[in-house]
Amino acid sequence: MDQDSDYSYEEQGAAVISPPQIKAESPSKEIAEADLSAGYEGHGEPYSEESDYLEEDENSASSAAESQELRSPLKRPLDDTTAIYRPFKRQRSELNFGYLELLNKEIQDAAQRSSFGDQELPTAGAIGLTSWSGPEKLNFFDAVARLGKHDLPGIAAKIGSKSVAEVSHYLHHLQEASELRQQQGIRSILEFAEYPAALEISQQCCHAQEEAADEISLKQEAREELREQNRWGDAWNITPKVAKKLSRDVHGQDANLSNAPQFAQLFHVSKWLELSARMFMNSSVPANNWNSVDEEPPSMWATTFDDFHSLAVSVTRRLVQTTLFMAMSRIRAKNSMGSNVRAMVQLQDAEAAISSLKMASKLNETWINSARRLRLDVYEDPPEIDEEFEEERMSYEEVEQALSGECAAGPRQRAHPDTPFSTQHSVEYEEDASSDDLLSNSSRSPSPTNEEEQQINMEAMEVLEHSVLDIRTDKATKKALKAFIVIDRQKERQAEEIDQYASYKAEVKMWNLLQKKPPMDLPKKHDPGPPRRSNQTMDTFYPSGREWARKLLYYSEWE
Repeated sequence: MDQDSDYSYEEQGAAVISPPQIKAESPSKEIAEADLSAGYEGHGEPYSEESDYLEEDENSASSAAESQELRSPLKRPLDDTTAIYRPFKRQRSELNFGYLELLNKEIQDAAQRSSFGDQELPTAGAIGLTSWSGPEKLNFFDAVARLGKHDLPGIAAKIGSKSVAEVSHYLHHLQEASELRQQQGIRSILEFAEYPAALEISQQCCHAQEEAADEISLKQEAREELREQNRWGDAWNITPKVAKKLSRDVHGQDANLSNAPQFAQLFHVSKWLELSARMFMNSSVPANNWNSVDEEPPSMWATTFDDFHSLAVSVTRRLVQTTLFMAMSRIRAKNSMGSNVRAMVQLQDAEAAISSLKMASKLNETWINSARRLRLDVYEDPPEIDEEFEEERMSYEEVEQALSGECAAGPRQRAHPDTPFSTQHSVEYEEDASSDDLLSNSSRSPSPTNEEEQQINMEAMEVLEHSVLDIRTDKATKKALKAFIVIDRQKERQAEEIDQYASYKAEVKMWNLLQKKPPMDLPKKHDPGPPRRSNQTMDTFYPSGREWARKLLYYSEWE
């Protein structure tokens, strides 16, 4: 079951599973196990230790009564279950071939690790003694656009065929050409507004794209389901019922293991599904809760289990081989020194193998951070069903400290600590606010022109007062500085207008591709025209330190 929607539906009245609560008797003791079974009551099936949490057991009467007694009082009764609106369930719609073509193009660009689309390849050439082909140049500029010019190892890794030194040489060559243009007084090739920014589209357009994507994913899933059925038969989709049947076949006395899949002989398949339903897909956030996605409980395809089985076998073989090698090396080294060591694998050999393969487990971090990931409300002493939440919930830092066995250095920090610093800061803020109120009350509200001039004056004073450079504060210098600030602000406004117009055109194009009309008329943006060019920038008057990398010396790998 997929969760391919990233919307935020906090404003909708979706049914949210009440967050589980954890009770801790003392900070030094382990926190009790969280009750993560919320959400299964609607199916009316009791939980059993054999992981049959959806199918009725043969002893359903006794197990149901027993599970009803163990049931948390905070769960809703079975009689109160109503139809749940699932906002994240994929909806059927018409297949949009234009959107499908766009998707295939994006997939192809992602596979080729290129974002330039159908652009022509640059001309091949040589930079110094290094030859650069057209595809290498294209990958170079794509990597610089994605990673920035300072990530030399990342750029070299993306190109694949060039070293860090060759990448640094190419960047240095481009930097020298740019500085030469500035020295000759030639205008920059690109104005600030011509650098493409990220396009912004409305939330309604995003929803329309999700609808088109849902239809494509449903059709693709149907095709993949047919392929899985042809390969695995009736056991292609491992549901809780199928998992229980496989478990019975494997653990039965007269079982023929040749008929059971290999992954069922190695894994407790029911536990995998149960863990997903009760832990990984049972968040208090609707988007990450399986109840908000589909009425069916989580399941996994047999191919997925088969891939995990192959991975487990491969990793185990590699770990065993490395452990044997470590043991043989240890025994050989000690025997060469005259010691008589038994030919036995010890725990330290396995630990050395795990360390050499960099297979250190992060399982503890996964469980420790589970409360933060699932957005759970955790209390040291959770209230009863009729009590109010008088106690403040624990912070995620406190929960993680308790689960990891770390004791807090002091008393629990509240969300708004009352410290001398915060008090002093609030007093200063109130004084500043009161002085600002007096100024605003003593004068009329400034017009846009006066407000613009005031901001320019404040920025100029900030440069003159806080600059580490020795800048004169005479009248001519202030006038020149203000002129540069005005030019920079004009460039920013021009870039903002061009970006808004580009976003408007992109959204109109997307609505046309989706063959839909927006729910409301889009605010029209007029073409601002070509950008106005200027050689004057703040860097001319006041270096901003953007070229800090020019002062660094390159050290070769052997130095």
